[in-house]
Amino acid sequence: MERWEVFQGVYVHTPFCLQKCLYCDFPSYSGFPEEVRQQYVEALCREIEIRSRQRDLPVAEGATVYFGGGTPTVLSEEQIGQIVGCLKRNGFWKKPAEATIEANPGTVNPEKLKTLRELGFDRISIGVQSLQDKELRALGRIHTAEQALRAVEEAKQAGFQRINADLMSGIPCQTVESFCNTLDAMLRMNLSHLSVYSLILEEGTPLERLVEKGNVSLPDEETSYSMYEMTRSRLEQAGLKRYEISNYAVPGEESLHNKVYWHYEPYAAFGVGACTFTGNERRTNTIDVREYINAWSAVIVALQSKESATFEKNISAAGSDCTLWETETLDRKTQISEAMIMALRMTEGVDLNIMQRRFGADISKYYEREIQMLLDKKMAEREAGVLRLTPYGMRYGNRAFEAFV
Repeated sequence: MERWEVFQGVYVHTPFCLQKCLYCDFPSYSGFPEEVRQQYVEALCREIEIRSRQRDLPVAEGATVYFGGGTPTVLSEEQIGQIVGCLKRNGFWKKPAEATIEANPGTVNPEKLKTLRELGFDRISIGVQSLQDKELRALGRIHTAEQALRAVEEAKQAGFQRINADLMSGIPCQTVESFCNTLDAMLRMNLSHLSVYSLILEEGTPLERLVEKGNVSLPDEETSYSMYEMTRSRLEQAGLKRYEISNYAVPGEESLHNKVYWHYEPYAAFGVGACTFTGNERRTNTIDVREYINAWSAVIVALQSKESATFEKNISAAGSDCTLWETETLDRKTQISEAMIMALRMTEGVDLNIMQRRFGADISKYYEREIQMLLDKKMAEREAGVLRLTPYGMRYGNRAFEAFV
């Protein structure tokens, strides 16, 4: 079977945080008590168990696993272990080529990190964002720079050899000098992977409202561009090669799970707001935590009382007044468009021959005008059947992607 015919990744979402960051528009929430967290873990395991019977697609032997959020490490070691055990029993955690868990400073300690390694996680992604306390407060982060550096060091001591740190540029209070100091301090930690994202003001977030009211100001365009260029030059000088618009790694240390997304390969996803992709369909779970818990509890009752009924009938009987998920069927045009956009995020670009084999279309002709426009504007280059964005095209990625919408 081809890679795009099998689940190549498994994603598990934890919607809990100790405090919601001002810039975040992900399905994550603070304030839920421990009782609800445990109910959520149990509902999540029910979803995994029941959907294992449905089996949209086979699961690849080395399918990557990724626990994201929210903050997965808000959960206890026992709760995380309960989810891992459920994934293993139901064939979603086999021999993962990579098993990643996200963590925020302040939610991990040496004992917890050691347990995560013992559970099978071999990669950890730590939400550092900045190493300037003033900037962290402006983002609504609850940790300090010292705590962030300590979390990275403790992850190393616990046996994590593959560690990523998330950083942000273009944030309130940030200057070129302060950003440079953050980069330099992070590079001294000798990590094999860094993700550096430019802040995007998401609609409806507290930070957007603060900026609109004039209570908070962001760096101007020239300053933001200086940070962008500094990121690229400093990280590459340090041996971290850019392999995606916002991601840098020592060669061979790239995020295998994220490459599943960028290669437009299928992945199974569980939990509140999680989105499963089969190649021709997306299924997105409800973002309401209590609805999710109640619905999956009801589905279990329905299955137990109507064992001979089909999966879909049980879902209907159990959740007539709530929506477990929304389904979107993707036509071929949409699939090709999305596959092009995702692949062009990577510096390796898109192999047009593989695209033709997958979708049965000559992409050079299908997007002849669009590709030529990018070539003429020096935003892309083509070599041996591979189309990739130039550094200039990467800088203005959204404009390049618009050609394929």
